[in-house]
Amino acid sequence: MTFRLAALQRYREHLRDVLRQQLADLLSRDAALTRQRDDCLERRAEMLRQMRDLQQRPTLEIDAAALRRYHASQLTAEARRLEVERQQLAGLIAACRQRLILADQGVKVLEKLADRQREEIERSREHKEAREREEAWQAGQFASLPRRETH
Repeated sequence: MTFRLAALQRYREHLRDVLRQQLADLLSRDAALTRQRDDCLERRAEMLRQMRDLQQRPTLEIDAAALRRYHASQLTAEARRLEVERQQLAGLIAACRQRLILADQGVKVLEKLADRQREEIERSREHKEAREREEAWQAGQFASLPRRETH
């Protein structure tokens, strides 16, 4: 006998799997944004280092310093934009995690119900077998009794 709520259980398992994949995608996106932000900050630090190096020279190259300053400010803005995007993504990740927890709980409830149903079926089968053995034993006992003859 199959679990009477098997279709619902499969649906909930599918929903949980979809949510797991969504969470994995969101976490992957967050990791990519973190790498991009870190790359921007590293390139910005390199631009600032180059600006300091230019300022150490006896003759200041105004155009080169201005170009690096502009590029550093662009990298700062990009790093901020990426961080804002990560913060927005963090809200989506938290919401997805919450939905995943609820979906997982829904699956676990049905798994427990399925386990209980299997246990009940097993108990019923064992009870039936024990009753059949008892009846067979009693029938054997009855057959082995001496028979009285009637006149």
